[in-house]
Amino acid sequence: MESDTSADAIVIGAGAVGCSVALTLAESGIATIVVERDDIAYNASGYAWGGLSAHFGSGVPGPMTEHYRTSIAKHIALYESFGHDASHDWELQKVTSLSLADNEASAEGLKSDVEWMQSEGFDAELIEAQEIYRLEPSIRSGFVGATHVNAGLELDSFSYTQSMATEAKRRGAVFVDGEVAAVNSTNDRVTGITLADGTELSAGLVVAATGPWTSDVEGIPSLPIKPIKGEILRLSRDGNDLQNRVGFNGFNVGRKPDGTVWAGTYEWDRGFDRSVTSEGKDHIFNGVTEYIPSLQHAEIASSTACLRPVAVDGFPIIGSSSICDGLFYANGAGKKGILLSPLIAEWIVDLIHNEVPPPAVVSSARFSEI
Repeated sequence: MESDTSADAIVIGAGAVGCSVALTLAESGIATIVVERDDIAYNASGYAWGGLSAHFGSGVPGPMTEHYRTSIAKHIALYESFGHDASHDWELQKVTSLSLADNEASAEGLKSDVEWMQSEGFDAELIEAQEIYRLEPSIRSGFVGATHVNAGLELDSFSYTQSMATEAKRRGAVFVDGEVAAVNSTNDRVTGITLADGTELSAGLVVAATGPWTSDVEGIPSLPIKPIKGEILRLSRDGNDLQNRVGFNGFNVGRKPDGTVWAGTYEWDRGFDRSVTSEGKDHIFNGVTEYIPSLQHAEIASSTACLRPVAVDGFPIIGSSSICDGLFYANGAGKKGILLSPLIAEWIVDLIHNEVPPPAVVSSARFSEI
């Protein structure tokens, strides 16, 4: 990474959100420095599944549905613009998904899901057992129905984040290695940051895209965000099955473009422990082999764990600080961080340039103490 000592704006964190914010700031003519203590896409953004779906997740059905859809459209536009370049292809692809039911009660629940999705224009249908096994013969017997949804996309989250950083640099953003110790201010107005080694960087705007580590930085209020741990197993399995994303009992399985089969995940509140554990691996492996027994013979090629920043009410925290002018938050998106990153960037830049607040459901204004 390069270095510099002053800019119009400083972004703390080089995950998907931070890099997207940096790119959008740079495109709008704001000289930007990005500071990252580890590396680009080192934490959750480098290890996420990369799903882009508007038909499920926090606030769905509800206030987030249209925001998720809008962000999917932005991903498609970005990919068409530069994301499929050979130097940084992030492998955007459309995927279908199956959510399984093994009894009539759960099948009724899936029926309600499909009715809602169809009412919102999603390509979804309820299928019976015969069609399940035609699509994915490796699923164990005993399932009575499933939702079949052709409304999602996926990307490689590491390549995507790296691409956002590359494009931000092309537009003049500077990336700096370092751990931020403090956000500096005078008379409740941001003046820049201080790194752990004592280096000071000056800027009138600071965007905190720190993931769950906001409490590590003096001068940033304690945000109502906690780290939620997840893990993904990457399995070696010959063949061409599992092209659909198959979900049951909170687990999910699917084959990626490189041929590996990914299996995940869990959502555990274990503090800031991001280590891969036998407990986590066993939990996922036992969960997915319960409905795809043949995966018992697959080799675990690798396993990764990450910490997702999840706000107390499940929605992102986007906007300006109520106690320090020039401090902005771009955080708390949890599993939807990759999906929402280009839209979060737009919200932040629109707020900075035009004083247009983000939607109320995500606005930091809902927490008066920050």
